[in-house]
Amino acid sequence: MKIVSFFNHKGGVGKTTLVYNIGIALARKKRVLFIDADAQANLTSAALPVSEVESLFDSGKTIYSCLRPVVEGSGPLKVIRPVKIRDSAWVLPGDIRLSDYEEFAPTGWTEALAGMPRGFQVSTAIYRLIRDIASQVSADYVFVDLGPNVGALNRNVIIGSTGFVVPLAPDLFSLTALPSVGKSVANWIDEWGTAKRSAERKGLEFDFELPAGLPSPLGYVSQQFTVYRDQPAEAYKHWNDRMPSAYQSGIVESLGTVGSLAPSAAASIGEVPNLSSLVPIAQRTHKAVFELNGSEARGAHYTRARNAVHLFTSLADQISSRADEVAGR
Repeated sequence: MKIVSFFNHKGGVGKTTLVYNIGIALARKKRVLFIDADAQANLTSAALPVSEVESLFDSGKTIYSCLRPVVEGSGPLKVIRPVKIRDSAWVLPGDIRLSDYEEFAPTGWTEALAGMPRGFQVSTAIYRLIRDIASQVSADYVFVDLGPNVGALNRNVIIGSTGFVVPLAPDLFSLTALPSVGKSVANWIDEWGTAKRSAERKGLEFDFELPAGLPSPLGYVSQQFTVYRDQPAEAYKHWNDRMPSAYQSGIVESLGTVGSLAPSAAASIGEVPNLSSLVPIAQRTHKAVFELNGSEARGAHYTRARNAVHLFTSLADQISSRADEVAGR
């Protein structure tokens, strides 16, 4: 089982749409578990109708419901059954109350650095939860949707990940966020190594496995550019051309200093064109773009929707093969 997080400090890059469509494409061949670890819960909204989301929230079947005993100090993790959304795909619903864990997590990280057992319980809570829920459905891959920040919640998820994918939009702000991502992840890897050494010096033993804490940069996906005659519009081309070097210096080189190596393939995983009106239609119907039928997407839109299956399947194959490669090192 490989854990792949989708992460960028910059918001508005179509991250959730990307996660959902790639994951559903991968679920045609593999068993996929989605984890909605963004307090905005956009992935949950994409996967499930609002009436069902409300019912799950009220009945305590969200990611926060699982973490709540750890946050309150009232007991161990509560492991629930994820919601089945396809024959081979499940989702652990998000929850706005994840912000409570976000506020609680920094104390646990500080305690882990000091070699205190409670700190490791708190800092590994999400990693342990993901593993336990993934084992219930025998997931081959777990896709985690993270919010656009470098906070404590994202840190704990990334440290437990096999690797992470960076969604990018071809604009100045998306590229200038890359050094922040690279520096943050490198710092987290370094600090987690310090925490594990503290635990070893104190002879601490746990009844759970600590994450290796060495996530790999799996690559980036460029998206949301308009297309004219099958080429990016000139207004975006400048930033598109700068992506490889910006990703190399901002992410790959930063992580290389702490021993996290990229896969052997090129940094670019692929490009997603502007799918325009297909995205809101897919969101309203809780489908991947390529699952839309002729009554939902008509004429040329339907053709584009059907053709999108090749795009997202290719991205899914690239990401899964890269995760397999780095996991096998």
